[in-house]
Amino acid sequence: MLNNIRNFSKSWPAKILLVVIIIPFVFWGMGGVFNKGNTNNIVKINNYTISTQDFIDHLNTSNIDTNIIKENIDDNILEELLGNLISKTLIDMEIEELNIFISENSLAEKIKKNKNFFDDSGNFSRIKCRKGKLIS
Repeated sequence: MLNNIRNFSKSWPAKILLVVIIIPFVFWGMGGVFNKGNTNNIVKINNYTISTQDFIDHLNTSNIDTNIIKENIDDNILEELLGNLISKTLIDMEIEELNIFISENSLAEKIKKNKNFFDDSGNFSRIKCRKGKLIS
């Protein structure tokens, strides 16, 4: 059996077959086999990608205790946090694309006029604003 393979490898059809196999590798290579590729990307939005490191940074800045994440892993807490990151990224992309700029003064004025931050007597409440509880 090995003799048949050795004899075939010395023939012209084997050399032609070998050339036909080698040509694609010379011109196109192995593709992404040796490249890093998108292995560390979670989401791709147009040309912007969210990597696993971006998601880990988002988890760390969310100030959620790791025990809470572990306890609620079956309740899709990671999917919810990823959805928050994607939403934030989309908003940031829209702000950048539309060249939107809001000064601190105008933002403070908008917050002070938001009725969700008023107390029972109809005055602005810093406590409700800091807690960030919007009740619609």
